[in-house]
Amino acid sequence: MRLSLTLLVVLATSRVAAADPVLSRVLTAPTAWLPPAGTVIGTAGYGRFGDGGMINLGIGLGGLAALDLGAENDVRGCTACDDDRPDAIVMGRAGFRLGVRQGAWGRGAPALVFGVRTTFAARGHTFGKARAAEAHLVASWVVGPTRLHAGVAALDAGFRDDVSLGPTVKPLAGFEWTPREFPKSSLMADVMWVPRLEPDRALLERVIGIGVRYQALRWGSIELGVRNREDDGLAGTTVLVRVNGVWAPRDRTKKATPPR
Repeated sequence: MRLSLTLLVVLATSRVAAADPVLSRVLTAPTAWLPPAGTVIGTAGYGRFGDGGMINLGIGLGGLAALDLGAENDVRGCTACDDDRPDAIVMGRAGFRLGVRQGAWGRGAPALVFGVRTTFAARGHTFGKARAAEAHLVASWVVGPTRLHAGVAALDAGFRDDVSLGPTVKPLAGFEWTPREFPKSSLMADVMWVPRLEPDRALLERVIGIGVRYQALRWGSIELGVRNREDDGLAGTTVLVRVNGVWAPRDRTKKATPPR
């Protein structure tokens, strides 16, 4: 939570803030939204059992691409997997995304993004040379009060030099609904796959998330969500809290929202 509070303070003192964050993910699944050129997006979060903790900074490049850099612990590992709950593995992750905005290819055409993410560091585990990589293709639409996200992700993970999952393709999806009566509040749900490391193999586990996002300030929002992994059962559901903030150059403030 200290990271979250620090990020809020930094963004609150920024020169100008965007009216509505343009976020690169729902809860776990990526979206196709790209920030305008020069817009900086920061996200920090913490979850029960350490699951879902993260801190990330991203910047828009020319309105057609984005870079992000941060750390997260979505990947888990276990050494006695029948008895112990897998431990979160903190990984430094870097990503690049390239795409087009909604309507760029004609009326009704979705926003479309191709993104890649990879590991540059890992700590808090017993798996030597732990790594995870992801490439995704996502389409996003704004339809009235809803935002729909659908796509595929090719995921790979491993450790040491002899254990590797190999590129594995999985679907992903997300949904956001903002009631017209409560324009600052959004209901979210998504499904995504993330890697898990075991003593002699790497595999993927499905993550289903449900949550709410509240636009608490012009420049920032706060999220409260729950996530459940397929082998954890109901008792293994985790709760996470996340904050998002956006800083945009003065002449681009009004362009910081997804197309409607």
